[in-house]
Amino acid sequence: MDQSTIIQTSYNSGLIALSVLIAAFASWAALDLSARVFSMEKGSQAGWLLGGAVAMGTGIWSMHYTGMLAFRLPIPVFYHVPTVALSLLYAIGASFVALYTVSRQKFGVLHVGAGSLLMAAGIAGMHYTGMAAMRMRAMHHWDRQLVIASVVIAWLVSVAGLGLLKVNMAISAKGRRGSEGMMKAVFAITMGFAIPAMHYMGMAAVHYVAMSEAPDLSNSVEITGLGSTAIIIGSVIVMGSVFFFHRPANDLQATSMTSAAASSK
Repeated sequence: MDQSTIIQTSYNSGLIALSVLIAAFASWAALDLSARVFSMEKGSQAGWLLGGAVAMGTGIWSMHYTGMLAFRLPIPVFYHVPTVALSLLYAIGASFVALYTVSRQKFGVLHVGAGSLLMAAGIAGMHYTGMAAMRMRAMHHWDRQLVIASVVIAWLVSVAGLGLLKVNMAISAKGRRGSEGMMKAVFAITMGFAIPAMHYMGMAAVHYVAMSEAPDLSNSVEITGLGSTAIIIGSVIVMGSVFFFHRPANDLQATSMTSAAASSK
């Protein structure tokens, strides 16, 4: 590839920092979500799994598009909305796998292996589907080694995430509030940097070369609008999850039981 034809890119450091914060808050919420799913009765777990996956997946997805907003190209960039929606489904799917895996009573090496592979596929699918949604006067070229490295990072993040989620659930079950708080902080900080690491490694794997043909902009929006929307929606959902799920699991169970009793009258 002729280096002179590669479009020069840059990053907004403030938005990079924001993407890390969003990932950390999403990870913090994931801990509460996993504990609540585990503590619920089997009959109500399915709804909590789905709701938790939506909240956690939206947080990861929001981090991705905040990172994309931080990525600056000297040409207009649009995103194909249906493809963006597909990337959100990948993020929710990866989150569902994580919550389902750690909510099982039996949690062995096989579960970690299968769960982490499915999670990594979901996270990587979310990232590269989101990249495929880009519409602009440029053609992307990939560094295969860095793409592989980003997928490996996604897998390592998944293994670490599942392990830490299960440890936190064990601590929570024993009622160790001090240890639980420390675990949440460690998990949020670790995953807050690990998840964006996969994203920015994937971004380092791509180069853009200008082309004369105009892109098809049907069903597309500008990155500024999409990125801002992702930040707002993701932040509201993740922060709402943090505060709502911060309530003790017993209180949540009591609330659900009271509602069920009232509806039966």
